[in-house]
Amino acid sequence: MQGVDCNVLCAFDGNGALSILIAQAVDIVVSDWVMPGLGGALLCQTMKNDAILAHIPFLIISGHPNPPAFVSYDGYLRKPVDMEMLISSINRLCAAKKRPLFIESAPLSIAIP
Repeated sequence: MQGVDCNVLCAFDGNGALSILIAQAVDIVVSDWVMPGLGGALLCQTMKNDAILAHIPFLIISGHPNPPAFVSYDGYLRKPVDMEMLISSINRLCAAKKRPLFIESAPLSIAIP
C-alpha cells in the first residue's frame, strides 16, 4: 500500500501504535483485533477516549465472524482482507471524516499496528 499517495506507518502492537500517534499526525488507523500487548480493541478504546486522538478513523480487521460490539470503531473488515475492499474502506472512512481520499489527492498517513 505504500506509495506516492500513501505513507504507511507500522507498529508491532497497540503500544507502538500509540507512540506513533503521539509523535506524528495520521489520517486513519488500520488495526488487527488480536495483537500482543495492547490489542486492537483497547487501542481503539484508548484513542476514542483521548480528545487529541478521538477524531482519527479506526478500521479494525479480525478473523472473527462477528465484529466486536463493545468497541467504538469506525469500520470493520473480516480476514482475509481483499486489497480493493481495504482501499475502499479507507477512502470511505477518510471521506466521512473530511480527510483527503487515498487514490485521488494528497498523501495519506496510515498507522497499522
